[in-house]
Amino acid sequence: MDQLVLDLAPVPLPVFDTFVAERNREVIAALADPGCERFIYLWGEVGSGKTHLLQAWIAHAETLGRSSIYLDAKAERLPDFAREASFIAVDHIDDLDPDDQITLFSIYNSLKDAGTGYLLMAGRKPPMALALRDDLRTRLGWGLVFEVKALSDEDKLAALHAHAAKRQLAVADDVFRYLLTHWRRDLTSLIAMLDMLDRYSLAMRRPITVPLVKNVLQTTRAQP
Repeated sequence: MDQLVLDLAPVPLPVFDTFVAERNREVIAALADPGCERFIYLWGEVGSGKTHLLQAWIAHAETLGRSSIYLDAKAERLPDFAREASFIAVDHIDDLDPDDQITLFSIYNSLKDAGTGYLLMAGRKPPMALALRDDLRTRLGWGLVFEVKALSDEDKLAALHAHAAKRQLAVADDVFRYLLTHWRRDLTSLIAMLDMLDRYSLAMRRPITVPLVKNVLQTTRAQP
């Protein structure tokens, strides 16, 4: 297989327009309104789109010319200088270690006392069900709290069909259903794979079919 095609192009930064919001319109409305509640907590199951929303919120802040920072508690420590940003997004707060819980609690209080700045946080469970220090869990419930409802398989299929149509791709429904069964199930990964299949089919001059998808997935998983 052509190695060139297997080098995934950079995935575009998430934006609100690419989030399928049929079941989460209230969430999008709150995040896209610069004058809304300054403290927001999102919760929902893995793959429901919370990371997409946090990163889209940061991208939206940057279009407004505001200083912003996205922090992933699963992969990095929370820096104290984060409080200097106007828009702060903290993902996977379920994974905050004890020291970072103290840091987030301090950042929350600093923003509240200053009367400026916005803080968006996300985790898998509602505030009071999180295994965090009591004072931090209490703070999470002070602002707006939204459950991000996961997309159904039919919602994902509709989104994939819409993305294919936007790119003028002729893709049969069985291809999308195969991806749902054999590839990552979050919509961002599914769309990234569809874009990759588009590049490969063009390079090989082959239509996007289930056998082609099987070939690409096997080779992708085999790469280090």
